[in-house]
Amino acid sequence: MNNKDDLLNPYYIRDFLPIESSLLVPVIQVFESTDSTNNVLLEKNCVYPNGHTCFAEKQTRGRGVSDKEWVNVKKNICFSVAWNYEESHKYPHMLNFLMAIKVVNALKILGYKDICAKWPNDIVHDGSKLAGILIDSKYKKDSKVYIVIGIGLNIDTSIEDKNSIGQEVTDLYSVDKKIVIPRNKIAASILTSVIECLSEFYNYDLKKLSDEWNLIDYNLGKDKIIVADKKKMNVEIKGINNIGQLCCSHNGKLNFYNFNEVEIIKDEILCD
Repeated sequence: MNNKDDLLNPYYIRDFLPIESSLLVPVIQVFESTDSTNNVLLEKNCVYPNGHTCFAEKQTRGRGVSDKEWVNVKKNICFSVAWNYEESHKYPHMLNFLMAIKVVNALKILGYKDICAKWPNDIVHDGSKLAGILIDSKYKKDSKVYIVIGIGLNIDTSIEDKNSIGQEVTDLYSVDKKIVIPRNKIAASILTSVIECLSEFYNYDLKKLSDEWNLIDYNLGKDKIIVADKKKMNVEIKGINNIGQLCCSHNGKLNFYNFNEVEIIKDEILCD
């Protein structure tokens, strides 16, 4: 059972928001349970206004990238935010990187150290997944773009949670047990980071964005195995360039891969 005082509360979350962010969030909903907060905001023909926010204590069909399952752990924060843009962005995938930058910065401000991002959309600590980002987009007939950003952040995970998830995971409690922050305040801090990201994205300098990502890139300078064009190869990760391509050094040559062309799969090195 959740402690009543630790349950997500829209009034408490709004109270913790800075005034600039609060003005850009017209509605905060909190569901005890729903299939997916992203799905909630994608229903009803995507009519929600900028900043409409939906939290859930439990997601029964939470999603990650490529429709991978997001496992509902012992204690987490899961929410989604709707946003409308007047036109499409030339490099829409850069929103993913800016969102990661903003979430990492928010966690650092709360006192959590050594938080990094991992291509393409994970927030990690010491290589273990702490949070994930999911971006859904719908293109409307009037050329407007409707965006829903979903965030899932682990606050506390049980042994059962870790055994049921097919990758190394961590949580804020494990990152630093000395930090005690109300769950609603953490929720407000991450929501603020999302609002900042969405409101700044279309005017954000992409060179600045790529530089900021590379500063928090967990894989930067590391040897990895990638899959590109159905082939595995050993590479050294060199970060992203200013249009969001993954830069990889292989046999002395620098190669560039678009967002959906490559997957980093292992830390180990392929044997010759």
